[in-house]
Amino acid sequence: MPSIQTSYSENIRASVPGHIPDMTHADLVSRTVESAAGLAFGVPVFQGTADKAVHVFATGDTAAKFVGVSVLDRSASGPNGYVQFESARILLNGPISVTAAVAVKASDPVTVTADGTFSNTGGITIPNARWDTSAAAGAVANIFLK
Repeated sequence: MPSIQTSYSENIRASVPGHIPDMTHADLVSRTVESAAGLAFGVPVFQGTADKAVHVFATGDTAAKFVGVSVLDRSASGPNGYVQFESARILLNGPISVTAAVAVKASDPVTVTADGTFSNTGGITIPNARWDTSAAAGAVANIFLK
C-alpha cells in the first residue's frame, strides 16, 4: 500500500477565515443560506427573511439583525463557503477567525462596514464583540463574540 502522506509540516497552518481558533466555549447554530451568491466562511451574517435563515450584509441591516459569523466547514458544498439554501454553521458567541479590513488591535470594538467586512471603526458596531488579536489590514485575526 502506498503512503498517503510522506511529508509533515513542523507547524500548524495559519488560521483562515471561519476557523474556530481555540477550545473556548462557543455556541453554534445551523441556519439556511438565503443569499443567491452563497456565504463565504468567516463573514458576518444577518437575519434573513425566513425564520432560521441568514444572508450576507445588505443595505438596511442593523446590529439588531446581526446573527453571528459563518464557520468553516469542510463538508460545505461551495469551494470556499456555503451555497444558497445550504445549512450553514453560524457562531453565535465565542472565538472565530475573520479578515480585518483595516489594521486592528486586541480589545478594539468589532464593526461591520458598509461593504460587509470586519473593521474597528465605522459601520455597525457589533454589541459585546471585541478583537481578540491584532492584525494588519487584510490579515486574519480573531474576534470574540459574547
